[in-house]
Amino acid sequence: MADWQSYTVLAKAIRYSMTSNHKPESKIYDIERTHMAAERTYFSVLRTGLAIAGAGTVVVAILGESWPEWLSLAIAGVFITVGYTMIIVTLNNYQKIVNRLKIEHNLNVISPKLTIFLTAILQLTLVVILILFIFSFFPE
Repeated sequence: MADWQSYTVLAKAIRYSMTSNHKPESKIYDIERTHMAAERTYFSVLRTGLAIAGAGTVVVAILGESWPEWLSLAIAGVFITVGYTMIIVTLNNYQKIVNRLKIEHNLNVISPKLTIFLTAILQLTLVVILILFIFSFFPE
C-alpha cells in the first residue's frame, strides 16, 4: 500500500471512530482505557523522577572536585528532592484515580497499596545507592 493510501485508511478509521455512537458494552473499555492511561502516566513520571533523582549523583560526580563540596551537594539535594516529589505527587494522583475506578465501576486492578509498596522499595534502594555514592566522595 502506498503511503497516501495508508493515511487515507487511517483518516477514515479515525473519522468513523469519532462519528460513530459508542455502544453500551464499550463503556467497560473506556474505563479500562482510563486506568491504563493513568498507569502509563504514573510509570512514565516514576521513570522521569528516578532519572532526575539519579542526576543528582551525576552532579556530585561531575562537580565534585571543581566546585565547593557544599554547593555540589546542595545541587544534588535539589535534584533528588524534585525527583522524589514528582514520584510522590504522581503516586497520590494514581491512587485516587484507581480507588475511584474501583469504587464506581468495580474494576479489578493491581492494588494501589501494592504499587506504593513496590515504589517505596524501589525508592529506598535508590536512596541507599545515592547515599553510598555521595559518601564515597568524602575522604576518610
